[in-house]
Amino acid sequence: MVSKVYSNAETAITWTDTTGDLAMTLNNLATAAGRQGAVKDFGATAKANRYMWRAWVQFATAPVVDERVNIYLKTSDGTHPDNDDGTGNIAVSAKDKLSNLLFLGSIAVDEAVLGIEMVASGFVETDARYVMPVFWNDTADNLKATNNLSGFSLTPVPLEVQ
Repeated sequence: MVSKVYSNAETAITWTDTTGDLAMTLNNLATAAGRQGAVKDFGATAKANRYMWRAWVQFATAPVVDERVNIYLKTSDGTHPDNDDGTGNIAVSAKDKLSNLLFLGSIAVDEAVLGIEMVASGFVETDARYVMPVFWNDTADNLKATNNLSGFSLTPVPLEVQ
């Protein structure tokens, strides 16, 4: 008899300006600029390798439909990160620093309206011990200059046999 495999979502890990589990300063992120969140160390013990990600932004001015904020995951083994921008809550030094990162998806501007939250989500699998979300603002508008209106979360979703 085959056993069912269930998903069992755990507590989300969040990156925001000031109120998340880890810091990621997205307040007023400029157009054609990127930001990397602080590094999450999952530790050396057993952990989930499947995660649901969710990213959200608000813009400072009415955004342009079909423009995008691109979301990446940067990993490391503790010695060799996926690019040389470091492992802290820092600015991405150049767009080409995204080349070796894992592309998760995009928040597509779906309406040219000021003051609404735009969100994208999906699943990612990684066995990396260290992870950092990275945003690249590929729109003509800065993100809103208010703390915690833009952010990122990773929710571990381990599979369980029952």
